[in-house]
Amino acid sequence: MQVVNNQSTLNSIATTTLMHGNPPRSIDSLYQLLKSRVFYKANYASWLFDCMLHATLPIHPKFSLLIKEFVYCVFTVDKLDRIPEEWIQPHLDQVHLMQPAHILLTLYMLQFNDAVLSIRTDPSLTSLVSSSSLAPPPPQQHGQTAYTLLDITNKIPLRAMLNYVETTQASKAYSALYPDLINLTANLYPELLDVVSFLLYDGKASFDHALQGAGLRIPLEKVEQVLLDAKHRPKPALKALAYLQTVPLKDMYACAKMLISTLLLPCLDSDMDWRIVDAFISAWEYYHLSLPHEIWLWTTNTLVAPHQSAPYKFDDLIRSPLVVFKADQRIFRSKRLLLLWLHVLSCLRTCSKHGIWKRFHTVYPRPDSRINGRNVMALVNAQDSTMLQLLLEICQEKKEDEHNQAALMNARKLICRFMHGVFIDDRDSLLIKAFHFQTYAANLIPMMVDLVPSMFITHSFLNELTRQPQFEKQVFGIILGCHLCEKYPTEIYRSLAEKSILPRLLKIAFPPASGTDHPQCAPSDYLLQIIPAYKHLACAFPHFGQQILKALHEVQAGLPAGPQAFMGNEGSNKIILFLQLHKALKETIDEVTIQLEQKDSVNKSLLAV
Repeated sequence: MQVVNNQSTLNSIATTTLMHGNPPRSIDSLYQLLKSRVFYKANYASWLFDCMLHATLPIHPKFSLLIKEFVYCVFTVDKLDRIPEEWIQPHLDQVHLMQPAHILLTLYMLQFNDAVLSIRTDPSLTSLVSSSSLAPPPPQQHGQTAYTLLDITNKIPLRAMLNYVETTQASKAYSALYPDLINLTANLYPELLDVVSFLLYDGKASFDHALQGAGLRIPLEKVEQVLLDAKHRPKPALKALAYLQTVPLKDMYACAKMLISTLLLPCLDSDMDWRIVDAFISAWEYYHLSLPHEIWLWTTNTLVAPHQSAPYKFDDLIRSPLVVFKADQRIFRSKRLLLLWLHVLSCLRTCSKHGIWKRFHTVYPRPDSRINGRNVMALVNAQDSTMLQLLLEICQEKKEDEHNQAALMNARKLICRFMHGVFIDDRDSLLIKAFHFQTYAANLIPMMVDLVPSMFITHSFLNELTRQPQFEKQVFGIILGCHLCEKYPTEIYRSLAEKSILPRLLKIAFPPASGTDHPQCAPSDYLLQIIPAYKHLACAFPHFGQQILKALHEVQAGLPAGPQAFMGNEGSNKIILFLQLHKALKETIDEVTIQLEQKDSVNKSLLAV
């Protein structure tokens, strides 16, 4: 179509067009008609649809503006309807060919779906739509519902489309569309644009080019049989895996599904050739660049197959992303595949969070609804905290880890790195606070402090945690605080130790007793758990050792003089507890004394006394 720039010419074209009932012959005139709100004898849906079907490269620079203006008018003008979905569906059967019509139709649907959300979240748009003559009810009632063709069941490879648009004719053919296309994708499908995916895409570009020139030729029908025998014949399998990384988009669905169902579980076997595992991961990443939703679904279904009677659908994963924890337990100790599983978990988490907010804005749009933003945030944080608790369960040492400590340490490092990323995204520290107020196994506290740098931020609520009425939370907070003080011997933690962590020892040791002015020291399992933690406090602040020793001696003096005090009145368990307390106190006092004696030569504190 021709490009017309003169304003008077555009107005003349618009007038002539409408008088004769003919469609505009240029993108410029159609855009001008829409922008001028001229709707007499105008069938914009049909005209725009025809323009998209017959578009050629390079795409007209105003095409994206035209689509955006059309969608805007659909929601603000009562004389304009959207393009029916049944018009679009037949033209997406060959979407893998990536013709201009496919790109433009996808852009239009993205623009429309984004508008459905925008009028619920943007106050200016909401007021504009409400004040229009149309005054539409909620989208579900008015019929302006979002297009559904971009979900997994309809097979629009949106990520592959972005890759194609970025590279076609040195990114010049679709330069006018790309900014809107990438922005809309980020708004509607943020899981497709995570940092890991971009790194994989950049790293694969040169590798894929080299493979295409390698002359590898294996009939596709024989590839599956070769992969099934990968353990015994690795060389043919490696060639087959290299070949699978060169197939075009139209063959990717079948190849990717076959690859995952055939080779994923065998790669978890300890005797599988590491070259096969690495080649499988490389092929998995290749398909992930174009079909991420499908790859996550097939990977999850393959891993949980022994525990699931029917395969999951992608919507099931969005509603309940924690089903991935039902995976074959071997993957949690896999040196190479655990990272792949964590990536799937991260993407499904992002997808689920976005889906929850999307549903909130579209299903519960009215201000008087019982569901509000705080409820949604609480729901999201509850799901995330459950995910973190399940990840920590994976970090617990099991019987089979006794002879494979390296795998356990690798799993802990990868999981802690993942958790650090989750905490970094938690800008308001609501998730990390809720997670720690739930508490977790005390034996994992050193691991968390050592491998999760963002644990530093817990100082903001540790004082509150140690003052909770439940003794379990107080004990957890004290142990966590002592380890954090040793890791970060700063002014913040020094103040926390003086005002909260050390005084809490005496409050647990000498609980208030009714009817007496002098509380008695009460031996308890809680006291036994926290006493050894104070050596970490002395290690962090050697100059603070004198106060720690004073508190420990006070507890020691408050205990009964000997085991005979329990004879005849208490059971054997109390005697054992008494002996354990004395032993723990003696060992801790000795450790604190050593740190105190070295305070002048080894000053680990950042503070001057």
